[in-house]
Amino acid sequence: MSDQRIKTVSVLGCGWFGLPLAARLVRSGFWVNGSTTTPEKREKMKATGINDYLIRLSPGVRGEQDIHSFFDTDSVIINIPPGRNRGSAASAYRLMIDNLLPYLKSSPASQVIFISSTSVYPDLNRVVYEQDAGCGQISESGQIMLDSENKLRDCQEFSTTILRFGGLYGDERHPAKYLAGRTGLPNPDAPVNLVHLEDCIRITERILRMNLGDEVFNVVCDEHPNRKTYYTESTRRLGLEKPQFVNDEDNTASVSWKQVSNRNLKEKTGYQFKFKSPYEGY
Repeated sequence: MSDQRIKTVSVLGCGWFGLPLAARLVRSGFWVNGSTTTPEKREKMKATGINDYLIRLSPGVRGEQDIHSFFDTDSVIINIPPGRNRGSAASAYRLMIDNLLPYLKSSPASQVIFISSTSVYPDLNRVVYEQDAGCGQISESGQIMLDSENKLRDCQEFSTTILRFGGLYGDERHPAKYLAGRTGLPNPDAPVNLVHLEDCIRITERILRMNLGDEVFNVVCDEHPNRKTYYTESTRRLGLEKPQFVNDEDNTASVSWKQVSNRNLKEKTGYQFKFKSPYEGY
């Protein structure tokens, strides 16, 4: 059942996804706190009606305002991706989650939404579902996200919904731009697992309104063309140099893939994707 009352929401991490999410929630009638580590972004946040906070998560949780007031809310959305550097970044991310837990536990928030990633799934050369997370070798960043999910889900003071996003695109960001002109790319027949920014925003708002807790959902669009077909066509549409892939039959030892299922999300929330195909929306 949907919760139609006005809710207060705190978005921890108003970056590429978090800022448009927070702005949409304001327009939808939510009372929204948003955090950034960039002082210059605060004016933009204020202009959209977000109650802006400057919060830094390392070392420790610190900010210019009363941090407890940021967490004085019905729901908290944690949207902090792990750093790209190995080793120290992994330790820093785990410490950040540990430092956040006391604030979450003492908060009146009954709902935490954690933005995770499909990197928690190993390449099993088949369709993967929520229960397959960690059932094989995964990347360091994937393990960080999975460990963080479990820490949050173990907390009894609030319910946690995990949203595992596929590769995000939209708003002039497209993964084809990073592969344009590259050569020797592996796994041409592997399916892509992508999702549009707009669908991520809509799904997060739906989770808030439905007040779903203790759930895990994969967030990827319906269609999964293979890498070679998708990136070749996408670079053509974008007017970029097409990438060159190796032939799988000449490189069988390196073939690995996964196709992430969104069935659980659609069945439990009734959500229908605006952009069902990763060719749409750009």
